[in-house]
Amino acid sequence: MADPALPPPHPVQPASGSPMFTVGGIVLAIGGLYFGRDIFIPFALAILLSFALTPLVNWLRHLRLPRIAAVIVAVTLAFVLIGGIAFVVGRQLVQLANNLPTYQTTITEKIRSLQTSAPGGGIVDKVTTTIQDLSKEISGEEKKGTEQPAPTLGGAAPPQEPITVRLEQPQAQPLEIIRTIVGPLLAPLATAGLVVIFVIFVLLEREDLRDRFIKLAGAGDLQKSTQALNDAAARVSRYLLMQLVVNLTYGIPIGIGLYFIGVPNAVLWGLLAAVLRFVPYLGPFLAALFPIALAIAVDPGWSMLLWVIGLFLVAELISNNVIEPWLYGSSTGLSSLAIIMAAIFWTSLWGPVGLFLATPLTVCLVVIGRYVPQLEFLGVLLGSDPVLAPEERLYQRLLAGNLEEAVEIAENYVDEHSSREFYDHVGIPALRLAENDRQRSTTDTNYRRLVANTAVCVVREVADHVRETPSASDQIEPDEAKAKPSPVLCIAGRTELDRAASEMVAQVLDEKAIGARVLPPISVTEGALAQLDLTGVEVVCLSYLHPQPQVFARYICRRLRRRAPHVKLIVCCWNAPPQSSHTEDMARQMSADAAILSLDVCIGQVEAWLARQPSPSASGDEPAPLVVDNEHERLEALRRLGLAGRRGPIFDEVSKRVAQAFDAPIALVSLTTDEQPVPDAAPAGDSASMRRIPHEESICGHVAVGDEVVVAEDVSKDPRFTDNPLVLEKGIRFYAGAPLRLSSGLVVGSLCVIDMEPRQFSDEERRRLQQMADDLMAQIERDAAERTQSGGPPVLQGAGAG
Repeated sequence: MADPALPPPHPVQPASGSPMFTVGGIVLAIGGLYFGRDIFIPFALAILLSFALTPLVNWLRHLRLPRIAAVIVAVTLAFVLIGGIAFVVGRQLVQLANNLPTYQTTITEKIRSLQTSAPGGGIVDKVTTTIQDLSKEISGEEKKGTEQPAPTLGGAAPPQEPITVRLEQPQAQPLEIIRTIVGPLLAPLATAGLVVIFVIFVLLEREDLRDRFIKLAGAGDLQKSTQALNDAAARVSRYLLMQLVVNLTYGIPIGIGLYFIGVPNAVLWGLLAAVLRFVPYLGPFLAALFPIALAIAVDPGWSMLLWVIGLFLVAELISNNVIEPWLYGSSTGLSSLAIIMAAIFWTSLWGPVGLFLATPLTVCLVVIGRYVPQLEFLGVLLGSDPVLAPEERLYQRLLAGNLEEAVEIAENYVDEHSSREFYDHVGIPALRLAENDRQRSTTDTNYRRLVANTAVCVVREVADHVRETPSASDQIEPDEAKAKPSPVLCIAGRTELDRAASEMVAQVLDEKAIGARVLPPISVTEGALAQLDLTGVEVVCLSYLHPQPQVFARYICRRLRRRAPHVKLIVCCWNAPPQSSHTEDMARQMSADAAILSLDVCIGQVEAWLARQPSPSASGDEPAPLVVDNEHERLEALRRLGLAGRRGPIFDEVSKRVAQAFDAPIALVSLTTDEQPVPDAAPAGDSASMRRIPHEESICGHVAVGDEVVVAEDVSKDPRFTDNPLVLEKGIRFYAGAPLRLSSGLVVGSLCVIDMEPRQFSDEERRRLQQMADDLMAQIERDAAERTQSGGPPVLQGAGAG
């Protein structure tokens, strides 16, 4: 019986995430903002001012000033500053109004000069005459003027025109005058009062309002709500600060320039230019309109007008192309289209104040869209961040067959980074997206060929672009590139997409002055694999975009291993699952020398292999055999101890004990007979899984020759073992062996520890391994002596694995 106190196992999810609910909420929000604009406009202005005044309040608080006093001081300073600016602007406007009549003569003369500037009355005169004629034609005034008054009967005089009656308003009363003057000012004064009150209370209750907003909007996710609030505050504060700096660097030079040009009231126009620049796009035009009109009215000539226009053009170019990119950066995160649409929307909603608040409010909407899943479309539509990752953008161009834009994306990325980084972080991930789409829909394969062919063309264009780059002075000349050998063979595993990935690998290798050939997937089919030309090839690189390439790669690697045991095999798993981190296990499963998940690691591995001195077999000479001295004497000693030809259980027990002591998967007792035991793919401790190879290929032969403990912490980097076919076949990465010495000092074998991953081996572990080897040989000699005295046959033979 279920506990009634426990909640139901599958609670019903609210329908708040439905699209209709989201659309309805947005419509209600817009309606509320429109009909409640008398409240929301002062509140929005107060929030905006609080963002600007918060640093000042915090600074006053650091001076040990109480919160209320700090808020009052900050608000007072802010409104004193605003009032001072308004006072200066008012005085300038009064002075301008007083001087306007003096400009009438100049304006009249300029109009007359325009009228007489051209033959036949001038341009303005022609336009004016044409307009007057058209208006007379439309109104019928000319026809009325030509008509004669009709005679009346009896010769009576025509009727007289009616008498005009004029109605005059009574003299206005004082209260009506006050209402006429003060009435239009009441609404702005009320808004200003509400703004002051809201600013004070927002600054006083800032922390409490923040907590309430987090609780209201967080819905239990405090981390996301706090991050959204901090992001919005940081962006809006940075926008206001940077906009103020930009406006000052724009308005002050404008005012100074207009003063030296001679435009009256230069201070007014400088302040107006700084304030109007808060209005996006339209503000600078409005700021320039008034000084231009005044320059026409003041100067009898046209030089002042040209200077004013030039001043605004220069200031606008410097501000837009130097100051704003330097200061803004990513302060707002809005696209240019979003700023225009926001200005239209908020102006339609709240009028001129909405135009001023458009950018800050839209920034808040974009931030909300980043953290609220239902409103994510706001961040996509209004934000400036790319909505597609670089690999998605490239894949879309490849999918559409748009080679030009795909090449542009590639070249821009290569110029900023490098071709290797482009292929590693953009090119191959784009092919991975194509392969995943192919896995999901197997009906249409035409797009796969289109993506692959376009990607190959992009690779060739990138190769030409890199070769033509001036900084690529170390690039190989085309003739040299054709003549150089190709020690690396890049083969596509299964599909055309794999071939495109192989082309990318080969192109990066060519930049590294490593010759590489690319073969299509058909070259590794059952019939073509036996005819594959491996002359001069040292490394074969197989590329797979399939998520599980083990089955396909294992078959190819085994056949290549039989044909050319000296060739290094790399399997590039470009689309491996995220949890595939043990590349050593993957390489062992595919019978390869290395399994690679990234292009950077692949290039590094190829460079490491090719940087070694070529082995004797590569140059055509036979490898020098591993010669073990006193071979006949060692064999005789092994026969005397009963260790030649047969196996006994003691070696299996010792091997298991050694493997447990060193926490290793494999331990061996190897003897210097004509053939040496090596581990095969079987469970540890199964001595029946051992097969025998000649001792010149045995890794234990180095112990017998050196008569000391031999340790290779990473076999692939040890020149004694890197070309050993046993290491290549079994994927051995660690080896440690101690010599098995008789009491006479003759070495008859080794006790070794083997692992499939590199590991460290301390001096203490070396001494312990040697001690275990000495104890084993002492026990073998004691047992052999006892059996010799008793006349029984020796029973200690063979080797085992643990």
